[in-house]
Amino acid sequence: MILAMIVLGGMGHIPGVILGAVVLTIAPEILRDVIGPLQMNTFGRMLIDPENARMLLFGLAMVVMMLTRPAGMWPSRRRKSEFKDAEEAAAAQKG
Repeated sequence: MILAMIVLGGMGHIPGVILGAVVLTIAPEILRDVIGPLQMNTFGRMLIDPENARMLLFGLAMVVMMLTRPAGMWPSRRRKSEFKDAEEAAAAQKG
C-alpha cells in the first residue's frame, strides 16, 4: 500500500505522497459500496471478493499511472523536469 501511495502520488514530493495516501484510503470505502452491490445485481452472487477486486484495481491503477504519468499525480518540479529532459533526449535520438 505504501508503494502504491508513493507511485500514484508522485515520487520525491511529500504533498504528492499525501495525495496518493488520501486517494488510496478513500478508494476502498467507495469500492466496497460499489463492487458488492454491482456484482449482486449483475450476477446474483459475489464472483470476486471486494478485497481482491480492490487489489486488482490498485495494480491496474499503478500500471496505468506508470504508462501515462510516470511522475505521479502531483510530481515535484524537479522530478517533472527530469522526465521532460528524458523525453526530449529520447525524441532527439529518434529523429
